[in-house]
Amino acid sequence: MFNSFYGWKIVGAAALINFFSIGLPFYAFSVFYIHLQEEFNASRFLISSTLSILIIAGGVFAPICGHLVDRYSIKKILSLGSLLFGLGLIALGFCQNYYQFLIVYGSILSLGITLFGNLSTAKLISFWFNKKNGTAIGYAALGISLSGVFIPPLAVYLISVFDWRITYMIFGTFIILVMMPFCRFFIINKPSEINQNIDGVESSEDVSLNTKVEIMDFWAIIKVPAFWILIIIFSLQFCANLGVYSHIFPYVTDLGFDIKKAGYAVSVGAFGAALGKIVFGKLIDIFSARITLWISIIIQGIGILLVSSSSSYNLLLLAVLAMSLGLGGTVPLMNILFSKTFSPVNFGKALGMAVPFMVPIQVVGGPLSGWLFDTFGNYDLAFSLNAGVCFIAFLFVFMLNVPSDKHS
Repeated sequence: MFNSFYGWKIVGAAALINFFSIGLPFYAFSVFYIHLQEEFNASRFLISSTLSILIIAGGVFAPICGHLVDRYSIKKILSLGSLLFGLGLIALGFCQNYYQFLIVYGSILSLGITLFGNLSTAKLISFWFNKKNGTAIGYAALGISLSGVFIPPLAVYLISVFDWRITYMIFGTFIILVMMPFCRFFIINKPSEINQNIDGVESSEDVSLNTKVEIMDFWAIIKVPAFWILIIIFSLQFCANLGVYSHIFPYVTDLGFDIKKAGYAVSVGAFGAALGKIVFGKLIDIFSARITLWISIIIQGIGILLVSSSSSYNLLLLAVLAMSLGLGGTVPLMNILFSKTFSPVNFGKALGMAVPFMVPIQVVGGPLSGWLFDTFGNYDLAFSLNAGVCFIAFLFVFMLNVPSDKHS
């Protein structure tokens, strides 16, 4: 029945899942931002707290979900996650005040995303790939950025035709009616279920090291210095991202451009991030993790500074493109480096354990930028601080040591 290697179809499926699990709650949120502010008469600080609430809740759910994906059927986990995710999106359309909106975002929606998202898809790919794991994860992560290219304009259109409430309900209904059956019938947990081998090799002699690697417990994982260094580096990059990218839509409208141009700026950023995933997925196969991370962080930091100083719309688009290009490597590099450091066998557990430690740093960016805007009436100081956050991440890369990494 399956003549060709099914692993690349799994990569495509993972990219599609990442497309919706990240695109709808994160990329689309910047489009809903102004409508939510007007509907609920809320400050930018409160609106900016939404994604932070989502991340905090994800930090609570991640260790549990990480344990689940290491032990149980990924197909069933993705199916359950899609159901919860869809119900959460539909529930957003019924919220009568912004605190209800935050509760939904931080409960059913967050749990659904954690199960139906990167943690599950990256673990799924680790079952199918060993030598090509980094490349496969990089291509699957493309779905995250491509969602930012297509979903914001779609959200703008749907909101203009209906309203923001109906738009959330449409998204949720789609997830339940389309993506839940997709996960149930298309996902195959492991190559052995269809008589194939990891990486599509002909003989099982060359198959993965998964069965030869020691299964690590909590204490063994936290004793690895790279665990903490990776947490600091990536949480700082995510912090800077939320501090700038989550405010791009209102920032562009503050500069006097209409919402269509603002939505286009968000899409350009998503395109840059998609390109970054390809670029940095290839670079880490050529250079060391340290050099690859340095390049990613430098480009992101310089891009943030350019965003805050751009004087025209075209220059602003180029600045957003540069910033997001550097940012684009963050998710695939994080997945690849956690897999390299702890092996695919312990990947779900290690990354799931890392998330709660990342959250306190990660969530500061968005609300802090919103608060600084409310206080000073502009984003100048906010964006400068986020560029400084990238510089701190740059310094911590000096301390990183990844097993079997290339020499710098």
